Amino acid sequence: MQLFTKYSRVNIIASILALLLGSIGYYFTVRYVLVHQLDDTLKIEEAEILDNVRTHDRLPPPANYRDQQISFEPATEPIPRQFIHTDKLGPHHHGKEPYRELVFSVSVGGQLFTVSISKSEEETEDLLMLIMMITAGMILLLLGILFLANRLLLRRIWQPFYKTLSGIREFNLSSRHLLTPSETDIDEFRILDEATRQMTRQILKDYEMLKSFTDNASHEMQTPLAILNSRLDLLIQDPVIGERQLRPIQAMYDAIGRLRQLNQSLLLLTKIENHQFGHTDSVEMAPLIEEKLAQLEDPLRDRRLVVRKDLDRLRLPINGYLADILLNNLLLNAIRHNQDGGELSVCLRESSLRVSNSGPALSIDPATIFDRFVKGTHSGGTGLGLAIVRQICDNYHFSLTYSYTDQLHNIDIRFPGPIV
Repeated sequence: MQLFTKYSRVNIIASILALLLGSIGYYFTVRYVLVHQLDDTLKIEEAEILDNVRTHDRLPPPANYRDQQISFEPATEPIPRQFIHTDKLGPHHHGKEPYRELVFSVSVGGQLFTVSISKSEEETEDLLMLIMMITAGMILLLLGILFLANRLLLRRIWQPFYKTLSGIREFNLSSRHLLTPSETDIDEFRILDEATRQMTRQILKDYEMLKSFTDNASHEMQTPLAILNSRLDLLIQDPVIGERQLRPIQAMYDAIGRLRQLNQSLLLLTKIENHQFGHTDSVEMAPLIEEKLAQLEDPLRDRRLVVRKDLDRLRLPINGYLADILLNNLLLNAIRHNQDGGELSVCLRESSLRVSNSGPALSIDPATIFDRFVKGTHSGGTGLGLAIVRQICDNYHFSLTYSYTDQLHNIDIRFPGPIV
C-alpha cells in the first residue's frame, strides 16, 4: 500500500470517527438545551398557577391548547415535584405525541390538588431533527472536501517525493547521470532530495574509482604473470633441468596459469557487476550451443562423454560476449564435474535452457553452488564459473536454479517474458 493511500485512509477514518463522536455529543447537548428551555416554560406556568392560588385562593381553569395542557386532580397526599416525559393524545386526536410534563402539589382552601402542566415536545423534536439534518449535511460536505483535498492537494504536495523516488529507481551506474533536483518548498522533501543526490554522486565517484582500480590492477598483474609464464616456459624446455627439478617448476607453471585464470575471471565478474556490457544483441542460442560443443570436442572425447542435444529455435536479447561466456561456463562445468563415460545433456526450449551432467551427489551444500569460490573437493577450477553465470542471469533477470534428480546434476535457466 502506498504511503499516500494509507495516509488518506487513516485521515478519512479518523475524521469519520471524530465527526461521529462529535455528532453524538452535539445531539445530546442540543437536546439538553432544548429540553431545559422547555422546562423553563413549564416553570413559568407553575409560577403563574402558584401566584394565582396565593392571590385568589383558587385554581385557574384547566387549559387544553394546541401544544400545552393544564389539569388539576384532587389528591389525598402531596407528591414530589418532578419533570417527566410522557406520551399523550394530541389535540387533534391523530395519535399519541411526546410531551414534557411538570407535576407538583398545591393546597387550595384546605383541599390538596395534583397539578399537571404538559407541553408538547413535537416542535422541539422537529427542531432537533432539523438541526441534526443540517449537521449531517455539513459533515458529508466536510468529508467530501477532505476526500478531494487528499486526492488532489496532497497528491500534488507529495509530487516531489515521488519524483525523487522515481529518480532513485531509474538510477543506473552505466548511464552516469545524476538525479534531477526537485523544486519544492517542503523542508523534508528538499533534505531528502539533497541527500539522495549527494549519495548518488558519491556512488558514481566510488564506482569510477573501483572501475579504475580493477582495470589498472588487471593490467598491472597481466605483465608480471606473462613474464613469469614465459620464463617458466624457457626453464621447462632447458635440457639441463632434470626430473627432480622439473616437478616443482611444473607446479609453479600450473599455479601461475590458475592465477591468470583467476585474475581474468574476477575482472570479468567485476565488469558484469558494474554493467559494463550494456550493448544488447539478438543471439541465436541453438547455433551458438552447437559451436561451443564443437569447440569442446577434445575434452568431451577425452572423458568419453555421451552428448544429448534437444535444441529449439530461440533468439535471446543478450550481449553476444556474455552469451558466449554463459554457455562456455555451463558446458565446462558440466564436463569438469562429469564422470568418465557419463552423459552431458543440453535442452533448449522457447523459454528455458537446461544443462545436465551425470555424477554423484554434491559434497557441498547445493544452496551455495552459485556462490563465489565454492567448488567440490576434487574440482580443479577457480570456483568462479557458476558465480559468473549467476551474475549474468541476475543482470538480465533470468531465473537460475540447480537440482539433482536421477543421478543427474541439472542447471536450469528460465527466461522472463515471451522471447522470439
